[in-house]
Amino acid sequence: MIGIMEQNEQLKDWTFRYQYVYRLRRTNKQKQRFLSALAADIVKMRQDIQVIEYKQNKKYISSNLYVGNIETADRIICTYYDTPPQGFGPYYLFDRKKQSKAVTSFILATSIASLLIGLLLTVLYMRVSNNTFDFASFNTLLIILGYGVYFYLLSKVAKGLSSRKNLIRNTSSVLSLLTLIQTIKGNKMAFAFVDEGSFGDMGLDVLKSSCKASAKIYALDCVGADTELHFMGNFTKEDRLKGVTVHQPSDNQVSYLFGARNSIGDHENAYYLKKSDLKKKVLNQKNLTKIIELFN
Repeated sequence: MIGIMEQNEQLKDWTFRYQYVYRLRRTNKQKQRFLSALAADIVKMRQDIQVIEYKQNKKYISSNLYVGNIETADRIICTYYDTPPQGFGPYYLFDRKKQSKAVTSFILATSIASLLIGLLLTVLYMRVSNNTFDFASFNTLLIILGYGVYFYLLSKVAKGLSSRKNLIRNTSSVLSLLTLIQTIKGNKMAFAFVDEGSFGDMGLDVLKSSCKASAKIYALDCVGADTELHFMGNFTKEDRLKGVTVHQPSDNQVSYLFGARNSIGDHENAYYLKKSDLKKKVLNQKNLTKIIELFN
């Protein structure tokens, strides 16, 4: 059995690595670097690791990383690992329309602002230039380079900027899974780090297609938030759900464990995290402890 102090030191090391070194996980290159680091950490604890690739479209390949036997496991704990793009306002869990609207509005606003900045710089340049355009001139080459950098940055803005402060969403859930892998032994439980979870369920759907129909899937999201911990679904060990708010399940196979604020709007519960919640740099250790107790 791993000692408490050793577990705490390991968690500190993982937190630094995935909060800072491997925090961006949007491009294919960024995701592959993250998966390589993740596999290297997990292989120190167990060897049964598998990476599944699947095509989202012709140009992009997504990847899920599984620990344990997904096909025969009775219970599977999972979380998405891809970095969400920046958006305006709070993060509404389970509300794809609000998430999409917030990100689209942010991309539109930042794109317009970038275009106005480019236009302003162009006008200023035209006023101070002598209207000569000599490719042999150092100033001309410098201007060309400047425009190249500008349009490169503009293309990045148009695709959406990655959220760099993502310890809460969803690095905290990645850290929780690593801790559970460290503490749980046996072949009846498996773990999955799924792709494409920031805006959809494609990675989760691929996971569901690989496991048996009777398997129970527990999906984690923002569990390190400094808020109440919620459970939506079915759990047999109800005595271990103390300190966790339980809600009715929305899916017979998938249950959700997440940190969020709760408000009632449009005649139904709304789960959300404010910007200040998402920007926090410290994990809610009490929630992480509850999760370990819940599944052990």
